Amino acid sequence: MPPLHKFCLIDLSGTLHVGDKVVPSATTALKRLRKAGVQLRFLTNTSKTSRSRLFKQLRSIGFDEECIKSEEEIITSGIAAKQLLEDRGLKALALVESALLEDLPPAQPSEAFNSVVVGLAPSSLNYEKMNEAFRILMSDASSELIAIHRAKYYKDTDDELSLGPGPFVTALEMATGKTAVTVGKPSPAFFEAAVEALGCSKDECVMIGDDIVGDIGGALDYGLAAAILVRTGKFLKKDEDNKEIKPTEIVDSIVEAVTWIVGEEEDEDEDENAIAKEFVEEEDFA
Repeated sequence: MPPLHKFCLIDLSGTLHVGDKVVPSATTALKRLRKAGVQLRFLTNTSKTSRSRLFKQLRSIGFDEECIKSEEEIITSGIAAKQLLEDRGLKALALVESALLEDLPPAQPSEAFNSVVVGLAPSSLNYEKMNEAFRILMSDASSELIAIHRAKYYKDTDDELSLGPGPFVTALEMATGKTAVTVGKPSPAFFEAAVEALGCSKDECVMIGDDIVGDIGGALDYGLAAAILVRTGKFLKKDEDNKEIKPTEIVDSIVEAVTWIVGEEEDEDEDENAIAKEFVEEEDFA
């Protein structure tokens, strides 16, 4: 039986893993997709580490070449930010963690800044840096504010919610009167780049993720054929009752999402499909 969809975009953190913990049977699920001939790309809003470091981290926790073939299969919002900066000839003050800098254009002298890029950066999102960003944006009417993504919050390593970069982006918008350009999910341009990388049309592609807004809302707004929400990672019970965003399916994990796409597997080991309901969402893999 052929798969329902031959092209698939998959979120990383919260969908395949949480920190260094692999979602149960996630590697097996990816191999089932590969075996069924489904083409994959991995779509992530990471803004605390570079794509190469992320790829090495994924390899180290068990995602081998049968799961993720190469670094190029991972599409990150950091790389998207770099492309935007280069396309527009912008020199940015980057409010990001140092591990992400290798994915951005080389640093410029501070007097050359004509834009600000904001990611999740606990070490930089303080008054001094925010005020520097404010002054850059106010100094030139053509200066641009770029959000790597706008997550309001994420679940931290202490199992509590922590502020994402979204509120800081909103603060700069309010103070300067500018509207930020968002490069990661749920930006249509981000999904468009992923679909182009797969070499398919958007109505041939399905999205799997744990973020009701970034993954599911973004995919459906862009026009993907389907969007499957998983109950792992940053998923909250209230997401099932979202009145504005209606996932195509809501399932327990990546395992059931894959079954929805490729069908049941004969002699499937039920124990292998046991799903841990609670995971801590760490934004550095988001």
